[in-house]
Amino acid sequence: MKNSPIIISLISLSLTVAAQAQEETINGIITTRVIQPDGRTTAFVLVDQSKPTAAVLASGADAAALVPRNQVTLTGTSADSALGTALQVKAGSVKVGETNQPFKSQPITAAAFKDASASAGNYVQLAGVSFVADKFDNTGTAQVKTADGSVVSLLVSKGATGRETPKSVTDVFGVVVKSGSEWKLAAARFLPANRKEVIELATKDTCMGCHNPDTRVVAGTLLLGPTYRDVAANYRNDPAAADKIIAQMQNGGTGKWGTNAMPPLKAVLQPDDMKKLADWILSYRWDAILAE
Repeated sequence: MKNSPIIISLISLSLTVAAQAQEETINGIITTRVIQPDGRTTAFVLVDQSKPTAAVLASGADAAALVPRNQVTLTGTSADSALGTALQVKAGSVKVGETNQPFKSQPITAAAFKDASASAGNYVQLAGVSFVADKFDNTGTAQVKTADGSVVSLLVSKGATGRETPKSVTDVFGVVVKSGSEWKLAAARFLPANRKEVIELATKDTCMGCHNPDTRVVAGTLLLGPTYRDVAANYRNDPAAADKIIAQMQNGGTGKWGTNAMPPLKAVLQPDDMKKLADWILSYRWDAILAE
């Protein structure tokens, strides 16, 4: 007996409803992203500060929009990825709202990575580590060692390949993931562990009156100096970056980042302090490098 048009229509409607039921729309802030060997991007979206991030998988223009600190809305369906279950982004569904959005990290210890299932998906800070190797290789991984000798493996994007690793004691920020049988930290940011001291120096000498590490300072309706992460990203491939930033501190200037004038600080800052500030500012270059 042939199927009636009504039965065929009901089957078709059921399949459509089932497909739609699998789709999920989320809104949140991109914390971290890792470029996979196949070219696709796994990004981690913080939907709720009190909950783990949601992993999403994208390519092409959708992946390009998944920049850390972007507020995004996207739609996708559940799929397997190299880092576990992720939301496969529906092509063209990514919408970017605000940029440079803040979020917080949770502290974590090296011991937690023996079985980090309780921290899976959390955006965390692993403090006071040293890199084992002098340079990043092309494996997409790196190892760091804590003061007690414990070793934690990092996932790093291809932008780090061939670059020297941070030489000072470092705090690593990122998302806890399981890669194969090992718990790792998908790295989003490397910052010097002594940055509190340098931030106090920057605050004392009025640098923080016009600049902020992550968000533009606003005075009334006027945008002041660029963020330090934007400055560092601009200079991330320049071997003379530290000298150029120091020269800007010494002499001041205008026109590089808008019409606002930066006053010369050579009468205020000692050369050693300028070097400390330049190194700290440039540490934010890893935000851009680890997102490449």
